[in-house]
Amino acid sequence: MEDAFRPGGFLEKPPIKHSAAPAKESVTLKKEDVDVIVHEFEVTKAQAEKILSEAGGDLKQALESLIYPKP
Repeated sequence: MEDAFRPGGFLEKPPIKHSAAPAKESVTLKKEDVDVIVHEFEVTKAQAEKILSEAGGDLKQALESLIYPKP
């Protein structure tokens, strides 16, 4: 604890600035696709949108990721 308050201690160092996360490509999600996932898999709308956006908006790929999860 004493090291923190000593001249040259870590409290005098400037805080580390974290770079912003790289912007992801905007994917257009169809309401019908989100509804299919919500109703068939009983997940929330937010979960369905996340799954669909991770699949790049491709409903088939999103459904496959739910049926055959990655090991």
